[in-house]
Amino acid sequence: MDTAWTDVHELNIDFQSDLNIGAMVISPDGNYLFFVICSSSLGYGSCDLYYAPRKENGWGSPVNLGPVVNTGVWESQPSFSSDGRTLYFSSTRPGGKGSSDIWKTRIDESGKWTKPVNLGWPVNTSKEEMAPFIHPDDKTLYFSSSGHPGMGDADLFVSRKDSLGLWATPRNLGYPINTEKGEINLIVSPDARRAYISSDKAGGSGNYDIYVFDLNEEIRPEPVSYLKGKVFDAETQVPLQASFELIDLKSQQKRVESFSDKRTGEFLVVIPVGSNLALNVSREGYLFYSDHFSLSEVKSRTDPYLKDIPLKPIRTGEKTVLKNIFFELDRYDLKKESRAELQKLFDFLQKNPSIKIEISGHTDSTGSEAYNKELSANRAKAVYDFLVDHGIDTGRLSFKGYGESQPIADNETTQGRALNRRTEFRIVE
Repeated sequence: MDTAWTDVHELNIDFQSDLNIGAMVISPDGNYLFFVICSSSLGYGSCDLYYAPRKENGWGSPVNLGPVVNTGVWESQPSFSSDGRTLYFSSTRPGGKGSSDIWKTRIDESGKWTKPVNLGWPVNTSKEEMAPFIHPDDKTLYFSSSGHPGMGDADLFVSRKDSLGLWATPRNLGYPINTEKGEINLIVSPDARRAYISSDKAGGSGNYDIYVFDLNEEIRPEPVSYLKGKVFDAETQVPLQASFELIDLKSQQKRVESFSDKRTGEFLVVIPVGSNLALNVSREGYLFYSDHFSLSEVKSRTDPYLKDIPLKPIRTGEKTVLKNIFFELDRYDLKKESRAELQKLFDFLQKNPSIKIEISGHTDSTGSEAYNKELSANRAKAVYDFLVDHGIDTGRLSFKGYGESQPIADNETTQGRALNRRTEFRIVE
């Protein structure tokens, strides 16, 4: 546990110093600061939601989230999800269940904020729900409520989202976390073990004080890790801004969407521990990059997993390995976990209509040369058939099985053989 804190410093943000500003939260990738400005002629209501992009030396100018999100009343207490798209917040806007409710809005494909959606019952009640905190696991929501059965003025609760996006009945965090006084504004560490709250309980130094405690197992979220790296041009080494997708291979749902920094090419993404994830990185004018992994160790933002990603320019002869195409052993039926990668390849061809590609299948050296060549050809054809069935012109596609003839690793090791069993595509024209 921390034994000392550094001195408090004023945050370097490019805006008027006399504004009433608070309720700040940083996006998990560290690129955006969300906050609230109240009683300002710049806003739409008593308090509005804003964000500021990260700059080299501080933060940029405030950007109002606009009239779709902000209304003529109170919007406050933002919490931004690790999916890189969803913002939870509190509001007294019309259409809620009580005097203040928890709502969410998302960034759509065009980069605009969607119309906010009320989280509804069982999260919101006829009284006050406030101060949402969505943990980086993107499924555990903590909040303060005076409407659910509690111990004092306002208590802290936790609710978990299932695979269908439905919230479970909130659970009171109990004594001694909650007391007869008011508890609000809970934040949980990424490793899911420690929490910080503000409370006006007896024994503090002022009106509301900050407290820290260890979470017991029943109210912990799932732990997460961090993945950090840099995207760059494979030939020139120049940093690139590129889009990221992390997809759960089992459910095929997107877990994270983000971008690398346009100036440095650096990225930082949150990864659920123990999930099998597909990583896709793409940028216009380049072949997309794919990988998959399952992280079992919790790594912090300051000590993340490291992974650099070179992107190859689209050019005749260039090829890339489709690392998220999966087949059963000695078979050529595409496994359902391949769906996200197949869709990515389809989208790539749709966005680049002048490109022609060859799908190539490769095996390790186990088995006869003839058998391996036939198996690799059938696997390549399975990908070819998917693309044709989904509307890609056969004139843009070809397939070929190379068997064991083009290894990229040592066939004497298990790891090497796994690398040699692969599906690629190559730019033909």
